Parts: sequence; C-alpha cells; structure tokens
Amino acid sequence: MSGRTLLLGYDLGDERTQIAVFNRELLEPEMIGQEDENMDALCDTAIYLDGYEPITGFLDKIRRGEDIVVGGRASSPVKVLAYYFRKTLTATKKQYPTETIKHLVVTVEEPSAEFAQIIYDALERLGIGRERATVMSHKQCFQYYVLSQKKELWVNDVGMFDYSGRGLVYYQMQVDRRKKPIPVRVVERDYTDAMEGVEEDASQRAAVFENIVYSALHRQILSTLYMTGSAFDGDWSGELFKKLCVGRRLFKGSNLYVSGACYAAREMGEKKRFGDYLMLDEDMIESYLSMDVYGEAQEREIVIAKAGTPWYQIDETVEVIPDGEDEIDLKVTNIFTKEVRRFILNLGPVAGKVNRKCRLAVRVRFGDAKSCIITIKDMGFGDFFPTSNRIWERTLKIG
Repeated sequence: MSGRTLLLGYDLGDERTQIAVFNRELLEPEMIGQEDENMDALCDTAIYLDGYEPITGFLDKIRRGEDIVVGGRASSPVKVLAYYFRKTLTATKKQYPTETIKHLVVTVEEPSAEFAQIIYDALERLGIGRERATVMSHKQCFQYYVLSQKKELWVNDVGMFDYSGRGLVYYQMQVDRRKKPIPVRVVERDYTDAMEGVEEDASQRAAVFENIVYSALHRQILSTLYMTGSAFDGDWSGELFKKLCVGRRLFKGSNLYVSGACYAAREMGEKKRFGDYLMLDEDMIESYLSMDVYGEAQEREIVIAKAGTPWYQIDETVEVIPDGEDEIDLKVTNIFTKEVRRFILNLGPVAGKVNRKCRLAVRVRFGDAKSCIITIKDMGFGDFFPTSNRIWERTLKIG
C-alpha cells in the first residue's frame, strides 16, 4: 500500500516532542520511535548541527516571532521550525517507507494566532498545506482523546491533571447530551501557585496535591481521571492514586495529547465519527457565518466560518459579483439556539458598479471568539472596469 494514508499526531513541546501514527489494524495511535529504553517515544526539541552545540529552547523565540541563530546565522522562525519538522517527521519513513501524510495535527499547549500561523507556514514549506494540517491546543486534543475511548469511560464528566515543568493545571470535560449538536466543553483551573515550593519534599508535595485534588473534585461526578506530566514521575503520588480509583477509573501516562492529536487527524482526514458533537472552549466560535448567493444556476447558502472552529484559524475569502444589490447580507446563526442575526454591509464605496461591474473579495477573520472582522475589497472587473482599490472593514460582535 502506498500514497497519502498516514494520519499523524504531533505534540510539539518546549523540551520534548512526540509523534504518533494511527494504526489501521489496531485502530489506535502507535508511537513513532518507541523503544525499550524510551517507551514514551520522547525526542528532544532540539536542532543538531555538526560542529555546534544542540540548539534548544527555540520555541519561546518562535512564539515571539524572533529570529534564531542556527549555524552561526540568524534564521527566521518559519525556517527554523520547518527544518525541525522535516528532521523529526522523517522518523515515520522508517516504519512507513512508502506512505505519506494524509492529515497531520500539531498540538501545542496554547496556540496563539501568531504561533499557529508560523506552524502553518513552516508546514507549507514541507508541502503540507492547510487542507492536510491542523493546529490544536492540548485542551482540544484532550477532548478528542476522551471521545475516542469506550463510552463507559466518559458517561459522566472526565477530569485530567496536567503536572509538568510549567505547573499544575486541571481540566474537566463536560458533555451536555440535552442539546443538539452535543457540546463538549472543557473547564480549566490553574493550581500552579498552590504547588510552588513543595517540589523538593515528596511528602509535602503529596499532601498539597491531595488537598488540590479533593478541592477540584468536590461535588463532581467523574467517570475517569487522567494524570499526565513528567512531575508525576516517581512514587510520591501512588497512594493517592489508589484512593482516587474508588468509584472511578484512573489512568496515568505521558502520551495523551499526541494520541488525541492522532485521533483528531483521523477525524479530519477520513470519515467523521464525531459529527453529533461540537468541541468547544473559550477560543472557539459558537455560531456559523454564512451568505446567500446565486451560483451554479441556483440560490444557495455558503458557510464561511463554522461553529466549533478556533477563532485564530479562521481566515476565509469569498469573491462575489453584485447583481444590482447595493449591500451584502451576512447571517450569523447560533448553533444551539438556531437564532439568526443579520448584518447588512452597505456597498456605497462602489456605487454605480454593483450591476455586474465589479468583483468583491469578502474576507472573514476574527479578533477573538466573539469579534468577526469583515474586510471587503474592490477587485475590479476586467479592463473596462478597473479596481478603485477601495477597501473597507467592519467588526461584527457575534457573541
């Protein structure tokens, strides 16, 4: 078998990176580079060049958009990240030499709009465009991971403690089966401050962590608890984990995010399995934006922005030709209430050209999950009706 078949999850961390491919026989993620001495299949987030010390810690600079010195020369964040992706993704060739990537999900802790764009640009240099790649947060991958498990593991809420070098964070996934589509939300609480100063004393750390756990779980009905993060290494938390197993399931491991990214790649690259569910967090829009247009000999509605999409991933442009209309009618439909709000954009700047004498590029972006930025540009219409170079913009509050 050859061709684009690989569904990959890629957890890009500041210090460690993990890659998983969806195994079509086992129907679950398979870690790339897993060995007896490296069961978690971790590789250093580092660049190795002959004659130079390993370059580490470069993700912080990439997030800030700063150049990075590689081989004695300053290189752009996109170039450095593309080089790192190319080097690490070649590991898949050892196990799947004749296959290429069908869909790749890159997960990072918190992908800002700028960081996500750098990742997309870096992958584009490898020939992996947006139609084959998705950037996700750890929270989103947590959702995909849980929904891919047996249903008895998430019949109630599901909790996860992430305890790594950056701190302690608790996530709780909630599924509201009373609505259609079924919203899947994640509540986040940061307990990093509470754990400060207890790392060196195992007994004190265990006692503080136990208080945090019972505070977070107070009056909560959970089917399953997950524990992930390098700070759980060792046996300091073993006794508490045994107590937490009473009345619920508990799992500890380090490949949850990369596995969730792998399941998400399967969802996006092949048949949809979670069509009844809508993944939501504070970065995702809860409405879809559409326009009614005439095309292909019929009236139809085109969706420009889909509900459940992170706001920073939305950047769509639609070209329209006005046929006598002097305004553009945009519809915002709440996915749960079905309430429709209409926003009318006046085409006064191209007055006199709205009778099939101009093309308009309607660009849709978001400033945050509730602020939609509409930019309209006069593209002209051939040699007889040149563009006026007029551009106008409006921000719509859709929350």
